[in-house]
Amino acid sequence: MAKDKPKSFPMLPVGHWWTLRDRFKQSIPGVVTDKYLATALNTKPESARANVLPYLKVLGLVDSEGKTQDLAKAWRDDHQYSEVCREMRKRIYPEELTAAVPVPSEKRDEVERWFANHTGAGKGAAQRMAAIYTVISEANVSARPQKEAKREATPVRKKAVAVPKVEKKEAAAIVIPPHVTQQETLKAPLIGPGININLEIHISSDATPDQIDKIFESMAKHIYRK
Repeated sequence: MAKDKPKSFPMLPVGHWWTLRDRFKQSIPGVVTDKYLATALNTKPESARANVLPYLKVLGLVDSEGKTQDLAKAWRDDHQYSEVCREMRKRIYPEELTAAVPVPSEKRDEVERWFANHTGAGKGAAQRMAAIYTVISEANVSARPQKEAKREATPVRKKAVAVPKVEKKEAAAIVIPPHVTQQETLKAPLIGPGININLEIHISSDATPDQIDKIFESMAKHIYRK
């Protein structure tokens, strides 16, 4: 009956539940102390004594003196895990809760509200009670959250390539004295920077050799004055 059930329920952090199970798989201790828990969970002994050890006793994994029970041995076994969880749920939680919310993972807010109303706990405590109750109710060893390594993306640094600066040089202006004729200018050697003229000539593919010769003769006549 509900009146035989505790007014306060386990608030063991879900992460501690899975971490301790892994530790018990490796080597189950004869006695679980606050120092053992502090080392296993990377926390302080005072925190382990207040926030972990009492709940292990309520769950039935250790006795009042911290000695590990047979239930702890079965709890660490994958094949017996589901049965151990069902036994914990039946022994610790009232039928009123298990019947009202048989699948707590789907109605987490209702479970939290139930714990808050029946224990007088605050929101944070009710959430912790609901979290471990959900894990026990699922009784699924494969439901453990997978740890994913968080890797920050390392920005790829591009090497700066020095681009040579190209200095633009202005062509020097050629001044032709007024008394020098254009014909003399063409014949006179250039003094100073030279001037290059690039001509692009498009000749039709069907042009005859005679037509091509006339084109170049005309160019020599008008450009080179030949």
